[in-house]
Amino acid sequence: CWDGVVRLFGLPSFEPQGELRGHVGGLYSIAFSPLDGSLLASAGADRSVRIWDVAKMEMLWTIRAHGDHVTTVDWSPLEPMTIASGGWDRKFRLWEISSAEVVACRQPGGNCSQITEVPRATGRHPQLVWKVAFAPGGRLVAACHGAVGQSPTVVIYEVASGRVVRRLGRHKDTPLTIAWAADGAILASAGMDNKVLLYEGHGTADDLPQGDVDTDEERAKWLQDLIEFRTGKTNQSNNVSAQTEAETVVRHRVPSCHIRLLAAWLSGELHALGSTASRCPPQNENW
Repeated sequence: CWDGVVRLFGLPSFEPQGELRGHVGGLYSIAFSPLDGSLLASAGADRSVRIWDVAKMEMLWTIRAHGDHVTTVDWSPLEPMTIASGGWDRKFRLWEISSAEVVACRQPGGNCSQITEVPRATGRHPQLVWKVAFAPGGRLVAACHGAVGQSPTVVIYEVASGRVVRRLGRHKDTPLTIAWAADGAILASAGMDNKVLLYEGHGTADDLPQGDVDTDEERAKWLQDLIEFRTGKTNQSNNVSAQTEAETVVRHRVPSCHIRLLAAWLSGELHALGSTASRCPPQNENW
């Protein structure tokens, strides 16, 4: 599809049925509407999502959807003219074509136009967005992002509000695709770490790496290194004060989160440490 042409084939013969031309550049994703089999959406390197009437073999709408390649598109199974898209501009977007626009375009002699409306919802991701997928029922939509070694995560949005309701981040490398089970009970993701991960589709909790709990020895070493970094003194010259402070940390079992905040304070990134209650989880949680 890198020539920008959507090719249609009949089943079960796989005989060519026609071609849809309009994209300038390659295609990344296509999706038929589950509520209207005559509607097909395509996402391409020309930064657009295009919607086609495959019965008439014509383009209906062009949505200038993103600031870079659009890598993925999917239709809501609940709302007939709602679609989701994602792209290299690190954005997830929900679009809704108005009923008035649909009537004006699809009636005999109708006038279709380029969609210039703002997205219904937008989500900013830290890395490239590779796939979006609506859950059965249409209440949720998932999007996955990532780059090599950088925050590979599956994010789940609530369609009605556009807000993030869950984050799932157990891949070690970029998750490239996601899919829901037919009943929505399971969400699967597959990534460049050669793993397929399964999540509870109806769950509400995040599932992100938390790291392990530092040992007493590790906590003491943390503080000793920080004091040396802040003062510029060597371990030997600062041994007494560092040892005393380290023993204090061990004796009071200061959580790792608080030590990391102390690190920022010692390095001058925080002018005053203040209360850590709003920055750290309860002490029985990992940080």
